[in-house]
Amino acid sequence: MGVDYQSKPTKIMKHSFLKFWGIVVITALFSSCANEPAKTETAASAFSLDSAKAAIAASNKVFSACFASGDSTAFANCYTSDACINVTGMPRMCGTGAITAFVNGGRKMGLTNVALTTEEVMGGKDAVVEVGKYEMFVGNNVSAEKGKFIVVWKEENGKWKMHRDIWNSDAPPPPAPPAK
Repeated sequence: MGVDYQSKPTKIMKHSFLKFWGIVVITALFSSCANEPAKTETAASAFSLDSAKAAIAASNKVFSACFASGDSTAFANCYTSDACINVTGMPRMCGTGAITAFVNGGRKMGLTNVALTTEEVMGGKDAVVEVGKYEMFVGNNVSAEKGKFIVVWKEENGKWKMHRDIWNSDAPPPPAPPAK
């Protein structure tokens, strides 16, 4: 026969104590689980890389279509108002006017289309970086140049737009002039 060292009031208090903490723990778990989707939804609605990728893909289609049609104003609107393009062999050009003039110059030189292929997209709500390759065409869809690009995208007025754009050709550089 064992000796019962716990009196009935002590057993009731112990049982009530455990029951109370069990309820507290379960309530806390359910509360944290119930609040977690709200936090996730808020964060997801603030930025979604998949949404940014889709917006970039759509903008690239508009970009190419505007270039092909010669609509330099719509083409420049694919860029932020303070965007800069960095063209090989030329000084950096910033702003809508400079980008519009650049595109008009390319069209006058005979460029008729550009095809973009996105290879990577990464980033967050402040900026997204796109890495890819391009091909430029002249005349009746004749390939004139292939190369690679990096674009920094930013949201402007609720739309993802190109903010910084740099590209360079895969063609080897021209030969150096002969030494004198």
